[in-house]
Amino acid sequence: MHNEQNDIAATISARICHDLISPIGAISNGVELLELSGTPQSPELALISESVKAANAKVRFLRIAFGAATGGSTIAFSEIRDILAVTYGATPLKLLWLIDTPIGRQDLKLCFLILLCIEKMQAYGGTLKVTRTGTDIRFDIAGRDLKTDGYWDTQTMRLNPQSGPSYVQFNLAQAMLDDLGYTLHMGGSGTGISILIEA
Repeated sequence: MHNEQNDIAATISARICHDLISPIGAISNGVELLELSGTPQSPELALISESVKAANAKVRFLRIAFGAATGGSTIAFSEIRDILAVTYGATPLKLLWLIDTPIGRQDLKLCFLILLCIEKMQAYGGTLKVTRTGTDIRFDIAGRDLKTDGYWDTQTMRLNPQSGPSYVQFNLAQAMLDDLGYTLHMGGSGTGISILIEA
């Protein structure tokens, strides 16, 4: 069932991200102008430049994950690749996004929420492959000390409700699965977890 509260939360999230992206863009433009003016490259300037890129990518990622998503729009592979390359480039979790075609905004929003869920299921990094067959999307995680306990109910085949702001993605992902009529399958623990979104 469609949840109006989720729509309100998504609208607020989109607004926050929109307001944040402007000052981040201004800082990025300032760094570019300094570079074009011939200002000698320094460790400080390089740090600012990399930090701005990371912040910009993270806000874009969160805007998709928590913002509003309309059914008809799609996001190009090149944009998805750029966002994920910076967002996960310096993390212990090596992400291999092997879907090289555009994805509907709703499906990508769900995928990004699942990525945030996976971050909580692993503590030491690993390798994550994301693939698509037809309309189904699969996540395969290899690492150590991976866990699904507390996050996944094997009886109901649903993500367990979680409390606290750092776990809100579990609640939003399940609500979106319900709204879209998709089914989530999850299996494994320890050194490997597989998650399948069946559309």
